[in-house]
Amino acid sequence: MKTTPLYHIHEQLGATFAERHQGWNIATEFTDSVSEHQAVRKSVGIVDVSYRSRHQLTGDDRATFLHRIISNDVEGLSIGQGTYAMLLTHRGKIIADLNIYVLEDATTIDTAPETAENIFNELDKYIIADDVELSDVTEEIGAVAVHGPKASVLVQSALNMSDLATLPERHSCVREVDAFFQYPIACVKTNATGEVGYTLYTAAEGLASLWEALMTKGAQFNIQPIGWEALESLRIEAGIPRYGTELTDAVIPLEAELEHAIDFEKGCYIGQEIVARMKYRGHPNRLLRGIEIDDSPTSQGDCELRPGARVFSTDKEVGWVTSTAFAPTLGKKVALGYVRVAVTEAGSRVQIETSNGHVDATVVLLPFST
Repeated sequence: MKTTPLYHIHEQLGATFAERHQGWNIATEFTDSVSEHQAVRKSVGIVDVSYRSRHQLTGDDRATFLHRIISNDVEGLSIGQGTYAMLLTHRGKIIADLNIYVLEDATTIDTAPETAENIFNELDKYIIADDVELSDVTEEIGAVAVHGPKASVLVQSALNMSDLATLPERHSCVREVDAFFQYPIACVKTNATGEVGYTLYTAAEGLASLWEALMTKGAQFNIQPIGWEALESLRIEAGIPRYGTELTDAVIPLEAELEHAIDFEKGCYIGQEIVARMKYRGHPNRLLRGIEIDDSPTSQGDCELRPGARVFSTDKEVGWVTSTAFAPTLGKKVALGYVRVAVTEAGSRVQIETSNGHVDATVVLLPFST
């Protein structure tokens, strides 16, 4: 199994590990997922996200090349800016969702590890006469993320940077090399939990030093290392879709309510015709929604919710579950899932199948009210 550069540090902290994201041995818990979840909601948590895939584009044509392929504007981005976009099939289905960051000498793509091979192959086949070089830098560059109400003050203090709180989403700044940090650190404003967050990228060799600096400075805020389980419950509470659950090659972006990943004014890109037709001439037949499970004993019982479970309205099948979690902030079981337009209004009553029968639930708009 693959491990991150911080694997041995996580071992020393007593982390529990499990295989996630196609062969990565990831720390799932350090203490328990509920307390880790609450640390992010109340103060600050730090999480190793080096298992996510990172690609880099260099060359003079990198902006125009990427702009004509993906769903959002790239040519209009300046150094330090970023955006969220989709790489689609010709039928408008999602191959990958992309976090795009424009640095001084390269454009970086951060995405789910499940999509790494497809992204490389899809982009590489369109490089013909372009001055573009595409490389997978996942092993060379590590990443840690800091999330929570105290994230800004912690990162500013640890990296001796200022004005991070005003940094727009997916925009970045770079902490240059000095006597303390031997490698540059790119700091990107990111929201993966519903709280203020930053993802910090640096050379894999420098990741341990960065982790220790954040942990040391974060002690005054009771910083906690965060495992995969807490990160997942935070994501679900925030209603943020991820590839492999809500986002797959069977989903069109508008079904996942991802209009912010699409520039409807730019020129053609792969899959553009289908997406534009759905927006201007029709509508999705299904939409991503939150589902709150009734907390009454007769409704919930000991039934376990599972991704893929079918959702019903009376006796009619109207959708399916994509992700499930116990939401500590809400104190109840919740799910994300796709449901037919007829039951997408907040308050719509549905039933979800389990191995022990159906449980009653209510459809809610995302994010969940926390």
